[in-house]
Amino acid sequence: MAAEGGAAPAPHSSSNPPSTDPAWAHGIVVDMARRKVQCKYCNRVLSGDIFRLKQHLAGIKGEVAPCSRVSAEVRMQFCQYMKEKETSKANTSRRRQEIREELSAPPRRSVDLPRGRQFFDLDEDEEG
Repeated sequence: MAAEGGAAPAPHSSSNPPSTDPAWAHGIVVDMARRKVQCKYCNRVLSGDIFRLKQHLAGIKGEVAPCSRVSAEVRMQFCQYMKEKETSKANTSRRRQEIREELSAPPRRSVDLPRGRQFFDLDEDEEG
């Protein structure tokens, strides 16, 4: 009998990946608790969850060995994916820094003026 509130969640499997990440089409969860994923091409078991599988498929050396059996098309797909994610992350970091700087700057005092000027900086007069 199912517990109150519905059935228990299904365990993760190759047909039921833990997320919609495109890399799950190329790997199988071996042990979610220990963050182990198996490459569908070379059967290597990787530690470090889906991110390491992406590095493995893209052929990015350092953290994990590149897959020797993945097609050039899939390798290029994940190289591009990793570059886009890196660019997106850099843009997000840069925007967050800009927001921090805006918030830490002293507020500008301004008033609406007629005659086409959008604002007049009141602090400018105080300095002079």
